[in-house]
Amino acid sequence: MPDNYIDILLWIIAFPSGWLIGKLIKSTIFPLLHKKARKTENSIDDAVIDLFARLVIPFFWVVGIWVAYHFSDLFAEYKPKIRIGILVFNIIIFTWASSHFIAEIIQLYIFRKGKVFPNTSIFTNIIKILVYSVGILFVMHVLGIPIAPALTALGVSGLAVALALQDTLSNLFAGLQMLAAKKLKPGDYIQLDNGDEGFVEDIAWRNTTVRALGNHIIIVPNSTMAGSIVKNFILPDSQNSVLIPVGVSYASDLKIVERVTIEVGTEIQKTVPGAVEDHIPFVRYNEFADSSINFNVILRSSDFTSQYLIRHEFVKALHERYNKEGIDIPFPIRTVYMKKDA
Repeated sequence: MPDNYIDILLWIIAFPSGWLIGKLIKSTIFPLLHKKARKTENSIDDAVIDLFARLVIPFFWVVGIWVAYHFSDLFAEYKPKIRIGILVFNIIIFTWASSHFIAEIIQLYIFRKGKVFPNTSIFTNIIKILVYSVGILFVMHVLGIPIAPALTALGVSGLAVALALQDTLSNLFAGLQMLAAKKLKPGDYIQLDNGDEGFVEDIAWRNTTVRALGNHIIIVPNSTMAGSIVKNFILPDSQNSVLIPVGVSYASDLKIVERVTIEVGTEIQKTVPGAVEDHIPFVRYNEFADSSINFNVILRSSDFTSQYLIRHEFVKALHERYNKEGIDIPFPIRTVYMKKDA
């Protein structure tokens, strides 16, 4: 009996102790390692530390179970099964941590090579599925399950699943096609042919998520996105022309109007956040309207959303400067001539 009590006590102590030791190490040592890793230019060390941070708690927990299993005879008749269970648990945990590590390493390699293959859900999920598949094969081998018949059964069932999930697979391959074409990635500001526009948040295995400027989400099936006409405001670069229509009275000296307008635009380009500082604004007269001579002022923003602040500041500054210079922005006027009967 005393031996049984000792065996029971060993399991009671060893089972949670490993988890507590792993938790302590993760909360004390790994924050210091992450802090040092962030100071280096190489991102691989961050990925390696993340890998071990995911493994440390399960590792010490399994060590605790192994100590109880090795030094206790409480479950002697179940030791072979316990050993197999520990091995299967190790494979599962290592597969889970490795899937995150491999996905991150491949992303770092692709970015270093300058490829436009962004960190999207569809990409990381495919990598994880492949890693999990290898892990499942190892688990089957440990459990003594024949792999060849299982793969044959999976192939037959996979064909049936593929027929049942045609729409899902269509969206999956449409998402992969968009990424491979390198015309769309998270962070791009786009406009769809139905008028919806916003920032691409993510390209998942089924849908592309777009966040509109109003901070609401637009969810578009990948197959619909791939078949739509999409205007990408980020390609070939993020800069955008900002056209601002202005009208002045017919009595205005157009040379003075052009000079004053360019001076105001130049000041805006140099001072407003998001404006392209070295861009020289220009004016293009285009219309003799009913009550004014109309023209466009062409400014330039460094990204799509900055144009709103640029427009805002330019209109205020131009209105103030026109008042000082005596340049009139006329109200809409229409003159009607009445013909008298003889």
